[in-house]
Amino acid sequence: MFGIDRIAGLPVHVLVVHFAVVLVPLAVIALIATGWNADWRKKYALPVALLAIAGAAAALVAGQSGEAIQHAIRQSAAASGQQVTRGGESEILGDHPEQGNNAEIASILFAFAAVAFFALEQWGDRIQVLGPELMRRRPMAAYVAASGLGVIALVTMIVAGHSGATLVWKDLGNFVAPK
Repeated sequence: MFGIDRIAGLPVHVLVVHFAVVLVPLAVIALIATGWNADWRKKYALPVALLAIAGAAAALVAGQSGEAIQHAIRQSAAASGQQVTRGGESEILGDHPEQGNNAEIASILFAFAAVAFFALEQWGDRIQVLGPELMRRRPMAAYVAASGLGVIALVTMIVAGHSGATLVWKDLGNFVAPK
């Protein structure tokens, strides 16, 4: 982990995961919305890349802090005399750790794609080895590739976010008295 496991008494994961869940989809939507237009690409490619980097950083911290929570669950179970095997941990956490890892990896790949998209937009005209026909299609090819990785990052973030929310809120009905 990065040295800090709690902020104001709350696990870092609980706080930072919301940044990832907001910033990654926002960056994907921004790239898709602005990347198809040449003027918008020039104007917004850098802010979109920075947004994607911030989302990937938040996903990375969320992943690391999630692993700290897994470790705490194992320690708590061991302290109470329960033996938590990998199967037992899966019963507690479900598929959320793996889905979170997928979202983290996809977010990082999307951030690299967004930065590459920006770099190609900014300095791509200096690359003349591709030939005139490929140079003409380069912006759209980069846009399609970055958008595709963005959609993957978006879907994995939604899946991981949903499974995490389900873990936290699955027993909400237990607080409401039946009529």
